This record gives sequence, structure tokens and C-alpha cells, in this order.
Amino acid sequence: MKSFLPKSGLIYIGMSLAMNCFSQTAPAEPKATYKIAMNQDSFFGFYPTVSGAFKVNKTLDWTAYGIFWTTPSFGTGGGGGLWTEVGSGVNIRTFDGKWTFTPQLGILNGKLLSNGSFPMAFEGFVPNITSNVNTTRAEGEFYMGRYTAARTGRVQSRPGGPLVDAANRNNFLHWWINGGFKVSPQLSAGLHYEHLGSNPSGTLPSGSVYKWLGPYVQMSLSSNFAVRFTAGPDVQSRPATDGTGSFYKLSATYTFP
Repeated sequence: MKSFLPKSGLIYIGMSLAMNCFSQTAPAEPKATYKIAMNQDSFFGFYPTVSGAFKVNKTLDWTAYGIFWTTPSFGTGGGGGLWTEVGSGVNIRTFDGKWTFTPQLGILNGKLLSNGSFPMAFEGFVPNITSNVNTTRAEGEFYMGRYTAARTGRVQSRPGGPLVDAANRNNFLHWWINGGFKVSPQLSAGLHYEHLGSNPSGTLPSGSVYKWLGPYVQMSLSSNFAVRFTAGPDVQSRPATDGTGSFYKLSATYTFP
């Protein structure tokens, strides 16, 4: 039978069908992911964080992060001089994606480490490591960061006197470990331990600021959004039941795309 469509019409239909089939293929995996977290606890106060990872290959990402510390005692001066942390590193994944290892190097800006009266840029650095486990039924995280002073702050020798170097600088070792069980895709619970030590190898005697131990509950309302609440005693305090030895921590995270 003779076709009533001109040759150009047949070509157009063929191209349309090919383009339609191509458009229905699975979308490409995004090369980058981003996360915003709103955090607050009884020691550090309110500190939003941002982080991102750019996929280099199947097992390696390039990472960047920032922490907006807002506790007034961590800074002073015009604008508040608030402590500000920014860093970068890599994220190493297992082939099944259930375990990650993320070494990074952060830069500190403010006065908490330099211990002066005025905020300073590049006052310190923090090599840090984060490792996560995430399976169908289990989850866990380990973090360790060593906050090390790189500069010495300036203070007044006496009221109205000249500026001199601060007598001491501050260093901190901060780490935590937690793990839990997924009751369902939307709900998990577990145990959290966290320790903040002061002045390891610093100019002041080493000490311990707190040792926290307590349960957490996490609600994952979608694959992109989760809320976690942790609370319990400061096991370093004695007695821990007198109203001065407890802690609490709230985190809300959103991951995209």
C-alpha cells in the first residue's frame, strides 16, 4: 500500500520516537550533594553547619564544610567577632556505600583559641575525622577533632596600657561516638557518648570540660530530612543528679538533592 505520508513526515515521526525513548531513561546520578544542619546543645549553644561533597569517582568525594558558631563567649569585637570554622577534605566510601571515612582540615577564626581580647583570622586549625555506618537496620558515627591554636591573642597589660601577647593559648580535643538501631525507616534510637578535653599539649594543664552519655531518638520524616534529640547525664559531674550534671542536644538536618 502506498504511504500517504511524505518522506519528511516519516523522518519526523522516527526522530520523535527516538527522543521520547531517550527522555525516559533513568536520570544521571547527581555529581554533588549538600547538607544543612541546625544544631543546639547545652554547651556550644546554637551552631548551624553546611557541608557539601562533589563526587570524583565511585569511592571518593571532595568535601567542604562550614560551622557558624554563635555563642557570644566564643568571640568579641565589632559584629560580635563570632568563632567561625571552615574546612575541606575528602570522603571515602565503600563500594556498597554503607561505610564512609571523611578526613578534613578546618581553619578557625575568632578568639577562643588565641585567647586574646580581639578576634583574629586564622587563629587556629582543626584536623578532624568523621566515620559513618549506615545499613538497613543499623547506624553509627564517630568524630574526632583537635582544635589547635596557631596564633597568640593580644590583651591590654593594664587598663589603658599597651597591648601584649596573651599569657596562654587554648587547645581542645573533641570526640564522640554513637550507634543505634533502626526500628523502621522513619524511626531509630541508640546511645551517644561525647567528650571535650581542654589544652592537650597546650600552655595550660590538661583537663576535661565534660563527658556526656545518653540515649538519642531520631525521626527521619523523609530520605532528606531528619531530627535527632539526645539527652542524659554529664558523667564527669558528681553527683550527676543535682541539676548541674545533665546535657541535651538537638539536630535537624536536610540533605539535597
